Amino acid sequence: MTQPIQTAAYWDETADAYIVGAEPFTAQFCRDAVALAEIETGMSLLDIATGPGALALAAAAEGAQVTAIDFSATMIDRLAGRSDGLAITARQMNGQALDLPSDSFDRVCSVFGVPLFPDWRAGLAEMARVLRPGGLAVLGVAANPYGFGPNQLLAQARLALWPDIAIDMDMPGMMALHEGDCIIAACEAAGLAHVTLHSRTHDIVLPAGILTHDSAMIGSNPLIAGLSEGERRAVIAQAQTMLGPWRDGDLIRMPGTAHLAVATKPGNKGREAA
Repeated sequence: MTQPIQTAAYWDETADAYIVGAEPFTAQFCRDAVALAEIETGMSLLDIATGPGALALAAAAEGAQVTAIDFSATMIDRLAGRSDGLAITARQMNGQALDLPSDSFDRVCSVFGVPLFPDWRAGLAEMARVLRPGGLAVLGVAANPYGFGPNQLLAQARLALWPDIAIDMDMPGMMALHEGDCIIAACEAAGLAHVTLHSRTHDIVLPAGILTHDSAMIGSNPLIAGLSEGERRAVIAQAQTMLGPWRDGDLIRMPGTAHLAVATKPGNKGREAA
């Protein structure tokens, strides 16, 4: 079953909340990915599931000619409004079936997008397909199967309430792409090679009030979406009682760790990987 967070409508609705609440955190990993991509001026770069465009903006600032795609029209609009004067082409597109030619980009990046795809294997295969042989791909994924910030809190709350009940978010990509060996195997199965993993940790800072039932990024969260109304409220209440170690006044400040996988596409056509 497709979760709300896997739909364009969800991201259209939450785009502005994401920019305010989550992008200051996720943009740090986007900048890490750009550094690992070893961009040279004039290189072509594809950013898959760009969201409001943190990676695209950082890559363009390094001299890349960027194509940024997302299935959310609102996210593409937000990026278009921020990219004036930069070499960024923003297009609405499905990352599982790219309307782009094979072997066409020197660099292909996606940070936190592919694990959310209903067909995450197709997303990885498309990354490899459009990358030029000898080019670099950078994939960013959470180092746990639940995600960051509120997701970490909600997962811990569920486990505290029902320790004998496994959490199934019905998000296969999140479950498959959070452990190092699995990430490497998935990238290789998609047609990439020489996969190396780099771990990065940054703090996510959120208002403590984000843990409310009607918050735009909580109400449809897959960690509680399948629960009854009473169970949902119980999990949110439990999460609120667990904020102590991360409470900073009216803020929540939590560390989050991601894996950044860097890989090449076999072959020697086009630009060679740095």
